[in-house]
Amino acid sequence: MSNYKPKLNWGIYYTNDLFYSDAYQTLTNSSRNLLHCLMSEVDFIKIKHNKRGGYLYPNNGSISLTQSQFTSYFGCTKSTYKSARDQLIEVGCIKITHSGGMGSGDIATYTVLTLKHVLRDEQRWREYPSKNWLDEIPRTKKQLIGISTQWKPGECGRKTKPTLTNHTLNEENLPNKLYPSPNQVPNKLDS
Repeated sequence: MSNYKPKLNWGIYYTNDLFYSDAYQTLTNSSRNLLHCLMSEVDFIKIKHNKRGGYLYPNNGSISLTQSQFTSYFGCTKSTYKSARDQLIEVGCIKITHSGGMGSGDIATYTVLTLKHVLRDEQRWREYPSKNWLDEIPRTKKQLIGISTQWKPGECGRKTKPTLTNHTLNEENLPNKLYPSPNQVPNKLDS
């Protein structure tokens, strides 16, 4: 995977209502870094349909920043990336459009909801303390292979009956540490 290269010649405008919102203030530093990286990946087109004008975000919904790009650029672990992404989804700053992970080149894509010109109805982060989006965080599917052979609750994996018997070896040291009786030990003189 290619390294992350931030766009250093331009920046992102954070409105005060975003910055002082409960959603943004609860974010960890790694979550803020990830949000900024995702926001800086958005392209915008200025449109002039009236005096005020407006903006379109043509690639919002297909924004991606892979786990390996984020971890290599910021020097963090995979779990830091995952918890940052999950927190951004929970507070409503981003919305996942494709979960990815189904093979080589299948990357997750997101819609960034904290941009200035996103419709107000789609800005989930404004509703954060009273509403969250924990149910939209992607979860791994349960492991179904080997269910029948797994240990049951209360089992320790140790066999309940010993597999060795008292007379399995032809040597002086018996397997279950019994003291040999004269009739069990082969006589060395007989051989």
